[in-house]
Amino acid sequence: MRPVITLALACAGFAAAQAALAETLRCGSVLIQPGDDARYVLEKCGEPTAWTAFTMPAMAHSVWGDVYQTGVTRADRWLYRRDFGQFPAVLTIGDDGRVQEIEFERVRN
Repeated sequence: MRPVITLALACAGFAAAQAALAETLRCGSVLIQPGDDARYVLEKCGEPTAWTAFTMPAMAHSVWGDVYQTGVTRADRWLYRRDFGQFPAVLTIGDDGRVQEIEFERVRN
């Protein structure tokens, strides 16, 4: 029974580590994560290959659980095409100038 519990704990730790790495982009020796400043990203990763500006609704929750639109927010999506064999990275930069999300396209260069 003890080896099964040990294996289960090891798998849970590995899954948590993979989830933490899923939203991390390496630029040289620096790791970019959600919450980092856009200027810091530009300094460490350089100019994006392409970018798109878009607006999306700003949503809020009421005390009763309803979701309603409170306004509109602006965001940018930056595309970084990386070295051969690495997935392209798409960073969403929020209205506050910080990285909100890091996604990796599932098509290699």
